[in-house]
Amino acid sequence: MAKINVTIVHDELGRIVSVSRPVKTTAFVLAGDGQSVFTTQVDEEAASSLLHTHRVDASQQALVKN
Repeated sequence: MAKINVTIVHDELGRIVSVSRPVKTTAFVLAGDGQSVFTTQVDEEAASSLLHTHRVDASQQALVKN
């Protein structure tokens, strides 16, 4: 499986708000109040389901299954 870079916006509890896949351009991902941005690599096939299947563990800087 191919790995891709994704940028994830999540809330203070690690719940994923949005997942984006950067393209070859300069972009800024903005988070709202109480939200943070996390960048990681995931399997391409799994990227679209992260919103429903995972959360961000900020202390470990990792994705974990719900």
